[in-house]
Amino acid sequence: MIKSLILFPFLISSALSATIIPFERDVPRVERFDYITANNRESKHYLSHFGSYADELYYRGFGIHNVGPNDIVPTTPEWIDYPSREFFFNTNDHARRDTFIWITDSIGSNSVSDYAETILFFLPRQNQMHVEEHDESLAVTLTTGEEVSFFKKYKTLDGGVLKEEPVDLNPIRSERKHAQLAYSGKGIILRSDAWGADPRLAKTVQVLKAGLPACNISGPTFWTQEGFPKFKFVRDEDAYAVIMEKCGQEYLPEM
Repeated sequence: MIKSLILFPFLISSALSATIIPFERDVPRVERFDYITANNRESKHYLSHFGSYADELYYRGFGIHNVGPNDIVPTTPEWIDYPSREFFFNTNDHARRDTFIWITDSIGSNSVSDYAETILFFLPRQNQMHVEEHDESLAVTLTTGEEVSFFKKYKTLDGGVLKEEPVDLNPIRSERKHAQLAYSGKGIILRSDAWGADPRLAKTVQVLKAGLPACNISGPTFWTQEGFPKFKFVRDEDAYAVIMEKCGQEYLPEM
């Protein structure tokens, strides 16, 4: 029997158009779970994710799943596996250290090796990522305090600092691209890609800032490679020191 349920905190303040929810702690109290689960009790338009450890549920984040048909996923869902794009906004235990967007593009081949996995890690980390439901949209606040908006009916991005291109359905994997997304905000993104595997174990991380070419840094610079992968830096300043050394000061956030 589950003893308690960790829900969104409701200590909220406003900043510009976004709602800000502070982090509750620097690192998660639990890093491995006995099992993970999700439900749509908050809304039928997104899933709230949880992990269970010793009969306690810990909040993990929320997911928005686009299964088409629309401009991003043009196919109609059929059978068990079908093309889709899923955004998982990870904030384990409302903690600051490991908070990122995990995006999975599927072409519906029923093969794990065809899953295009991408992690977008935003800096600075100023607040928890969270979602607010409006009449026709889902407004998501990023860790930078900036907003993105999803069209509620189709689960496609329709505003804010992220834009997306359609899922690449090329049947030849060597010619297929991971999720194509453009960021126009004032922060920076650490991006990792993998095929059918955890992007945190990728050999290369791209440092992305609007208006600049990607700067490539070794993946283990930012992510531990043993056991359960973790982001190495609790403080943004420590990550900035590495980025400034390897990419240059121009790659630091403007916020």
